[in-house]
Amino acid sequence: MKKGILVIVVLVLLGGVGAYFYVFNKPHRDPSSETASYQISAEEIVSDFRNNQEAANEKYVDKVVEVSGTAMEITDSYIIMDNILNCTILTGHDVSGIQAGDEITIKGRVIAFDDLLEEVKMDNCIKL
Repeated sequence: MKKGILVIVVLVLLGGVGAYFYVFNKPHRDPSSETASYQISAEEIVSDFRNNQEAANEKYVDKVVEVSGTAMEITDSYIIMDNILNCTILTGHDVSGIQAGDEITIKGRVIAFDDLLEEVKMDNCIKL
């Protein structure tokens, strides 16, 4: 009887260790290699969030989206489009050729809509 309980405890521990390593060692998601769920302008996506944030959250958040608009501010780590879309650039991706005022299309994952600033936040963005 004690031997059976010991075997069960050992199996449960091995299963727990296996699950731990599976969950914490799986590769990170790479939105830049995924196909975009939507192709939309910066004005349209922000308008969707302003009109019905709950529906827009369901539609866009955690999805890869291609967004077109005018680059307003550019650094090595982010691009602001039309003063309403903040895109964090994917590490190692070069955006040096973009100038303020350029019409660009970016692809990235939508994180959230900031109610206070009324802007959409995206990460892992790349210029197309």
